[in-house]
Amino acid sequence: AQRLAEIMAERLGILVLMVDPIEGVSGAACQLPELDVVLINRNEVAGRRHFDLAHELFHVLTWEKMPPEHVEEALPTTKKRNRVEQLADNFASAVLMPSSVLDRFGEWAQLDNKSLADRLNEVADELLVTSQALRWRLFGMGRISRPQNEAIADDSLRNNGKSKPGKQAPPPLFSRNFVQIVATALDEGKTSMRRIATILDVAMDDFAELFI
Repeated sequence: AQRLAEIMAERLGILVLMVDPIEGVSGAACQLPELDVVLINRNEVAGRRHFDLAHELFHVLTWEKMPPEHVEEALPTTKKRNRVEQLADNFASAVLMPSSVLDRFGEWAQLDNKSLADRLNEVADELLVTSQALRWRLFGMGRISRPQNEAIADDSLRNNGKSKPGKQAPPPLFSRNFVQIVATALDEGKTSMRRIATILDVAMDDFAELFI
């Protein structure tokens, strides 16, 4: 989870940008003639960002054969989802929570409701995912039964079992590589600060913070 954005950028050439999007958007994938871009809402909790990132990676990799819908919900839920979104969820879950890693945490089938919720929260924290995503991953793999899954109270998994999300500074706006390219373009006189600020929807007073 920690290195996924870095791997996508360095090995796959995907531009990953952490952004402040309009309300209701947690992630998006864009395929352009020159490059592929993934946008992630940097204000989401870390586990949600990681899942959205892996989900959007699936769409980039399968764009031609399985083009995504223009708008879709990117998290495992009980709601009926089309096949492409199911596959994107499964892909994201497998990338972030591979079976070989889950093997380290032992059996789940014999845990009672309280013990199961506690372990879900503990393991989710270790893997940097949400407890809900881990829950659906284990259910999909058959490691917890349908009665177990249905007995889990959603409230017990909210914020990975904490009363509120832990206070963490969001990732820097955009990305280091992207900002370096912008800085080079400015240094070489290929664009202006005002034009870049307009394109990125950043106030001029806040523009300097991008380069810290």
